[in-house]
Amino acid sequence: MELLAYIYLYYLIIIIQIMEYSYEEILEAYVKLKTYIYYDSTNLYMRKRLAVFETNLSDDNDFLNDFFGYDLFKEKYEPNLEVDELSTYEYKLKIFTQALNKYHEEPAYFEIFFKKIRPKFLPKKIKDRKKESKIISNQRTAKEYLIERSAVFIDAPIEIHLISILWILKQGVELDKKLFDGCFGNRLILNKEKDKVVMGSGLFKPYPKQYQKWRDDAVNIAREHLKKEENVLILNLDIRDFFYSVRIPKIEIEKSPHSKRKEFTSINNLYKIFGKVHEIFTQQLSNHKTPYDFLKEVVDDDKKINQYILPIGLLSSFVLANYHLSTFDDRIIKHSRPIYYGRYVDDILMVIANPVLPSDQINDTIEELNFNFENYKNWLAKSETHNENEKITEDKYDNLSDLEQFVLINFNPIITLIDKPIFLLSGNESGPQEHVFKLNGFERLYCQSDKTLLYYFDKNESELVIDKLKRDLEEKSSEFRNYNDSEGEEDFEESAYHLLYDGTEGKPRTLKDYKEDKFGLSVYLSKRIFNSLRRADKISENDAEKIVRFFQGCNTLNLYTLWERVFVFLLVNKKPKAYVHFYLNCCEAIKRIKLMKGGADIPRDEYQNNVLEYLDCANELALSLHPKFLSEVKKVKRTYDFSFNALKNDLELFKARYSPTDDKSFFIRRFRQSNLIRHHYVAQPLLTYTEIAYEDFQNFTDIKIPF
Repeated sequence: MELLAYIYLYYLIIIIQIMEYSYEEILEAYVKLKTYIYYDSTNLYMRKRLAVFETNLSDDNDFLNDFFGYDLFKEKYEPNLEVDELSTYEYKLKIFTQALNKYHEEPAYFEIFFKKIRPKFLPKKIKDRKKESKIISNQRTAKEYLIERSAVFIDAPIEIHLISILWILKQGVELDKKLFDGCFGNRLILNKEKDKVVMGSGLFKPYPKQYQKWRDDAVNIAREHLKKEENVLILNLDIRDFFYSVRIPKIEIEKSPHSKRKEFTSINNLYKIFGKVHEIFTQQLSNHKTPYDFLKEVVDDDKKINQYILPIGLLSSFVLANYHLSTFDDRIIKHSRPIYYGRYVDDILMVIANPVLPSDQINDTIEELNFNFENYKNWLAKSETHNENEKITEDKYDNLSDLEQFVLINFNPIITLIDKPIFLLSGNESGPQEHVFKLNGFERLYCQSDKTLLYYFDKNESELVIDKLKRDLEEKSSEFRNYNDSEGEEDFEESAYHLLYDGTEGKPRTLKDYKEDKFGLSVYLSKRIFNSLRRADKISENDAEKIVRFFQGCNTLNLYTLWERVFVFLLVNKKPKAYVHFYLNCCEAIKRIKLMKGGADIPRDEYQNNVLEYLDCANELALSLHPKFLSEVKKVKRTYDFSFNALKNDLELFKARYSPTDDKSFFIRRFRQSNLIRHHYVAQPLLTYTEIAYEDFQNFTDIKIPF
């Protein structure tokens, strides 16, 4: 009997070990997370978090970001851990593994990280003052910049992001493999059996190829059917504030395959923590009333949150977002049967052959086949899938736009047309009531009808338009590919602006308006950066000044995703004076940010701090390539320090901080030490793996090798 007891105990220990997460699993998740962050060019908050995780060089007064903070948990979870043999991130991952397995017994470790989850706000739409005037002007500066809508990202410790990756590897795979082939955005790289993400550092299929295929397939199929003597229509729908408008039941987020087995408690910890992250962020966003005051929609009768939104910046949100719309995919494919249906997350493309247009609709002898607007309104009033906020106007059918008529005729009741709900109004709308398309069956998914695009190609007319569209798409796809030094010499003005003419181009009287061309700017800056890295001659002071003058006022805020690229552009072209001028332009614009009434409920100082932190991350990343760039010119450094000290009186984030341009600061060291600099800007890439990189703060953009 004693022998049997030992055997039983032995196998019980083995089973318990199998039921826990291993260090190897955690390390695999970490490698995939780090790879994603390394290649990502947009989420600077996450990149900064990773640099802090690996170096402990944090600008927060947070003991857990300090190496010794982990020692408290080491004694609890793994007291015999040999610290000297491990790198910083390996040591932390060892502790993380034990903390995850014991969360049900000792939650203190993760509770500290829960408290560090924050939403970060960035400008998405600034009130356009041009609408109030018929004057075409190049003026982009004003006393204040009113934020109409904001982009919101989750800012969380790397430990929280690791939970997200682990969930993808465990549960996200099951959701992704159920998606149809026409779902292109953020698809996992699965093995042949589709039961696991492939081994290695990859997680999602590459964005450029997936996006181009989604877009190009629609155009190619449309061209093929035109050649077959068929009329073709392309419909493009984009869902408003999609990630924060989804409503996913709590049980779906926290659901574990082993939830009914007590012996699998350690395995279930992942799903509990994952659910807690969503609960916290949903609560935070509802407190800020973004995108509107939605708290009543996500709580139960006891006022507890029972439905979650999806945080942008948490990689698991991509998988959940795709799966959330899979029922809509099924409805469109089964009932509308387009010749092409493709979706890139919340961006939808459909191609329809021989569509029935509102202008040539023929009454059928079977009355039920004819669309009747009055019957539609009566149905809508009684529909249980719509509430009192979702009503159609009293307008007559003929008063609807032809686009709205087309969608109603062809996609009702999958897609319905309603008045823009009052909670989506900013309080500044004037004129006729706006309409929105609602994805029926989803509580709060809307597409603005004025932003819905519809292209109709007649088989009897010229095919040149769709051919031109295809060529333009191909040209844009190849803009960033191989080019020689003679390329990219186009004028900055040609790249920066897109002129809108009403008639013959080139005539002042036909210039209707103009707008800044973000894509053109991005291409221009990238080409000039790489040309400058390969050549000794740099841009002129006049060219640098053009860039700085362009990035002023609302242009600066609207194009914040280009800040890092502008910094690098000025750095590689050795223009420190323009670099400082640009930085101060950004700070000046941020000082003038003001939130509109009815917008996000967030203190102005906090909003400004969020944008300033993004600016500082962009600045820090650029300077990590050449830390002594500004200090090499004493006059420039002195001017900057004086201006920065003056900014401390106006900007809360700067009050307790020293200048981020100090070449001895950890702001610059942490990106070098974690090797998270932008390596494609390094003239001699192997230098980043030498001792010189850390000892002498060499200029990585210099083509000369410092022997």
